[in-house]
Amino acid sequence: MTAPKLDQINVRILEELQRNARITNQELAEKVALSPSACLARVKKLEADGILPRFMADIALEKVERILESFIEVTLENHTRSESARFLKAVDDHPHMVSCHRVSGHFDYLIHVVARDMPQLREIADYLLSGGLGVAKIATIPILEEIKPFVGYPLKDLLRDPEGASSSE
Repeated sequence: MTAPKLDQINVRILEELQRNARITNQELAEKVALSPSACLARVKKLEADGILPRFMADIALEKVERILESFIEVTLENHTRSESARFLKAVDDHPHMVSCHRVSGHFDYLIHVVARDMPQLREIADYLLSGGLGVAKIATIPILEEIKPFVGYPLKDLLRDPEGASSSE
């Protein structure tokens, strides 16, 4: 599937929504110099194309409850399709595994995990190792401090040619 072509207005819409997903359509339209109806149509198209798959609240979890965040490096015993599918289904179904990335290198997957405390993190680790998921080994890396939180993608620098606008401009 070919990625939809983004023009400069769509890039500006995406940048604004990354800064503030709660912006009203009227405010967004003003910021990108479109009529409200044209702006809404573009946002709906970005959603339909899967470029904006969801809108989520960014929760300052540390203000809600003290938690233990960790990354878990996972190496699978086998790399068959069925083994991988079973493992990925278990990760997808587990509420404390908040993101998972398949990676290249010394391990196969990197999972971002949130837990109440060390005993709960140990339960999650035990689940991975003894749950019949085909996991050969794990390494748990507690996050001591988040230095730079995710605040959005640098779209203008990443896009090769959003309708004639190059990254060298």
